[in-house]
Amino acid sequence: MMELEDNYSLSTQSLINDYQGSEEDGATITKEHRKELESSFGHKTIGFFGGISLLIGNMTGPGMVGIALVFQEGGWVLTLGGFLVIMLTSTLAGLFMIESMASIPGNPRFQLRVEFTMLCRFFFGKIGYIIAQIFINVALQATNIASIIVCAQVMDNTINAIFHKTCGLQAYPSVEWICVSGATSDSSPFSGYMFFTLGYLVVLVIIIPLGFLNLDDNIIVQVIAVILMFTLTSSWVISFMINGLSADNLPSFGSGTGIAQIMGNVMFNYAYITTLPSWVNESKPNVNIRKAVWLSASASTFVFVVTGIFGALAFANMPSTSDILSVINSHHGNVLTRISVYVFPFVVLASSIPVYSIVVRYNLMQNGLLPKWIANGVAVLLPWLVVIPFMTGNGLNYISNYSSIFFSSIANFIIPLLIYLKSIQFRRGHRQMTPEQQQILKTLVAETIDWEENQHTFKYYAEHHSMFKVFEKLKRLQSAKISLFCLIVLSILIPLVIITTFVFPNNN
Repeated sequence: MMELEDNYSLSTQSLINDYQGSEEDGATITKEHRKELESSFGHKTIGFFGGISLLIGNMTGPGMVGIALVFQEGGWVLTLGGFLVIMLTSTLAGLFMIESMASIPGNPRFQLRVEFTMLCRFFFGKIGYIIAQIFINVALQATNIASIIVCAQVMDNTINAIFHKTCGLQAYPSVEWICVSGATSDSSPFSGYMFFTLGYLVVLVIIIPLGFLNLDDNIIVQVIAVILMFTLTSSWVISFMINGLSADNLPSFGSGTGIAQIMGNVMFNYAYITTLPSWVNESKPNVNIRKAVWLSASASTFVFVVTGIFGALAFANMPSTSDILSVINSHHGNVLTRISVYVFPFVVLASSIPVYSIVVRYNLMQNGLLPKWIANGVAVLLPWLVVIPFMTGNGLNYISNYSSIFFSSIANFIIPLLIYLKSIQFRRGHRQMTPEQQQILKTLVAETIDWEENQHTFKYYAEHHSMFKVFEKLKRLQSAKISLFCLIVLSILIPLVIITTFVFPNNN
């Protein structure tokens, strides 16, 4: 039986309608601001397959290339168990956060645009809003900085392989235009510090324009990237099988150091939760949110496990500083595998950079925190400027990786569950809003550019008259207990991951 508080009465709808268009609430917007909002946020046009492609693309990040080594050094039993635990807890954390979005009055089926930071502000006030802005910006921008560095290095190596040299403007030890040629075992073909390289410029020209678009405009890129990712990983598995597999290469339990590094690699393959609100805001009304999230997480986990297990079985004694790309390149140097080694990082990383930039921009713009041109500068351009002197050094990469570990783990796994528990408390109080929450709701209504269209869907589709819930047949208290269990598990794992990352640093 559906709980009474999860039905939206006509009085509630009337209250929401009263907020819209009120000239005394301080939440009205000018025509210029509305025009800016219409061009700065996407509409509900992302379909089921497009949404799955987006989510899979956000999950299949740079951590993929180290999974085979984790299986080999940590053993398949604990590594596989780690993937299952994190897949379940992270997926539930994301879905519980989405349910929290639906618990906001007037938003049972996501008629309002509610970004991650505004969700925090509604339930935790200004302090929560400030904390959320810090964590989501540092987490996503640190990931983008690391991804830009890797993409630029991969592109330079690709140019070097095709044209037998690549060039750039060196900053140190001397300012000069230099060109390098020949194969190298380092990640970058350049040894000095560079202002920019040809690889950096090529990647910049391709990726930056995508960051200025909206999320729904990027879906075709995500679809293509996911198809290529599945194609490349499938070709790897086939290559592994052709060249022979050995059970001796994959122990049941690995060394102490290998076991200590399992959760760090596993957990951050699922650090996509902060992007879920932006996707939900632009998903078509008929998209099955629960099914899309579970299917995306399951498909990504399948890719992680299959490539990890088969990669570990195929190669004996992989060096602790290696990844699957360097191992493939050194063992199977045919044309197809060399192409896959160069293409894979670009496909996986380059497609996620604009998505993270867009999510950062959305969160900076909602509630009028920053105008569009400044938000674009911070979200899209700033990471590319920060990396300029550090494209060949490891210092900034280490800093961005470590900051991503702390901020990303909190933002993706802890904050969403805290939001859900707070929303349960809000629902127990029959959604009695404070004056600040009322003002936030007025702002959300005023800034949702497709409010009327969304309301039409809510009004004429019977299945949309009930609030989205993670578990339709469970009572609120039962769902709260599950979320609390996930929070406890993740609160134990995250400090362990942070500690083991510093004690047993990855030397890649």
